[in-house]
Order: sequence, then structure tokens, then C-alpha cells
Amino acid sequence: MSRELGGSRPKVGVMIGTGEVGAHDGGGAVGSGSGPMPLGRRVVWSRRIYLALALGFAACVAVQVFFAGMGVFVDAARWSWHSSFIHVFEFLPLLMLPLAFSARLSAAVRWLTALLLALIALQYITANMGTPLAALHPVNGMLIFWVATIIAGRAWRATVAR
Repeated sequence: MSRELGGSRPKVGVMIGTGEVGAHDGGGAVGSGSGPMPLGRRVVWSRRIYLALALGFAACVAVQVFFAGMGVFVDAARWSWHSSFIHVFEFLPLLMLPLAFSARLSAAVRWLTALLLALIALQYITANMGTPLAALHPVNGMLIFWVATIIAGRAWRATVAR
């Protein structure tokens, strides 16, 4: 049984989901010393749902950009697709934020999820500006997609690679 640096007492842990208590080395199951501690059922399902929402959000942003392209390059009458599709997925970060906590995801993922909410608000602001600053609307859209893919990647690693 390993000891913490600078300490002489072994760590004591509770195995999530089983309630088993005992000494462990900080990385493995209680008393076994092998592999990470298993996560509780709630955490596992929260991570799976968060991952599905994160992937869905990133895909919806890609579709949103496609609809903008259809409205600009194919037929201006299709611009309404771009204007209305946001209402299908704009709420997903609101669902993702509490899930990030129940899934015990990193603080970085939590902050990035909150950042998505701020970027969506900024997207509405830039879409309705009557100034040259409205040109920031597509740039902000790229930022939203970039943050969404980072979140999806981190959620994938936390869920699948575990």
C-alpha cells in the first residue's frame, strides 16, 4: 500500500456505487491497487448524456453553417432555415451545464459549457446589429463550433476512454 508524499498514513476511500470502505493507493479500487476507481451509475449516465448532447450540439452548429451557406449562395429564400434552426438547439448548453457537474467533468469543461451560453448570447447580439460589427457574427459562429468540438472531445475522453 503506497503512502502520500510527506505523510505516513494511507489514504482511505469509499468505492462509489458499492459503499465499500478501505485503504487504497489513490488510483485503484479499494484494497486492490489496480486501475481507477469505478464511477457511480449516475456519473456514468450523466457523462453519456452529456457526450450525446455535446456531439449533437457540434453537429447542429455545422448544419447551421450549411444553412447559412444555402441562404447566401443558393437561394436567399432559404435564409429562413438559418434564422429558425438555432431555436432547435440553442437550449442544449443549458442542459449540458448541470450535467457537467453531475458527470463530474473537469472544471475546464464546465467553464467551456458556460462559455457556449455566452457565445450564443453574443451571436444574437451580432446578428441584430446594424453596424459593421455585425460582421463578427460568422467569426463568433466559428468560435462556437471550435468550443463545441473541444467540449465534445473532452467529453469523449472522459466517457469512452475511461
